[in-house]
Amino acid sequence: MLTVVCPSCQSKLRVREDFAGKAGKCPKCGAIIHVPQAAEPLPADSRRQPVAASPGADSNDAFPDIEAADRLIRDYHYLILDRTGLVATWENNGQGWMIRSGTTFVRAIRNADKLPGQGDFKLVELQILHGEDGSHRLRGLAVYQLAPRYALTRIERGEDALLQAIRGPGSLNKEQKSAVFTYIRQKLMRPIWEDHAELIDYLTNLDYHSPGISPHTHTFVT
Repeated sequence: MLTVVCPSCQSKLRVREDFAGKAGKCPKCGAIIHVPQAAEPLPADSRRQPVAASPGADSNDAFPDIEAADRLIRDYHYLILDRTGLVATWENNGQGWMIRSGTTFVRAIRNADKLPGQGDFKLVELQILHGEDGSHRLRGLAVYQLAPRYALTRIERGEDALLQAIRGPGSLNKEQKSAVFTYIRQKLMRPIWEDHAELIDYLTNLDYHSPGISPHTHTFVT
């Protein structure tokens, strides 16, 4: 899937790779979004279901609805941060969401009483590409703003339910960037991220407005 940002409502959406270079309607506001050409596809097992074109329309002229994210991508890592640091993490290891409890992390589903009901939370998506040769590399990072109320309590409904609390692109402050970089260094082997100069620059510079790094061009998303 490709990640695109609606120029009208600023929603961050996903669209199938075969719509690269075409256009579609934002499912949230109806604005026309021009989908950029893709540099490389995602692994087959992380693709969403097909997006249907308008009935009877020619494929070159169709304006299909762009698909919003509805489930976590199993090859990726996800982090939730408040203004000071890491609050929760998710990786596809069977543990589900893990939430901070003191100096450690515990399973959120078994500690629902520890899920905060409100706050300024950001969701960070670490986009990891798994090659056919068994190699892995960090190909991009996206930041999303979560709803200020009851966003984290959605975890009780299932691992993917949190995505329904996304309210648009977000950004990271100095403390949050430091927490993300610490997580990457602790959880991901150095060959996965060490040659990604744009990522390291993004997490160590003073830009607190960009919503991440594009997974296709490795340049800042605007």
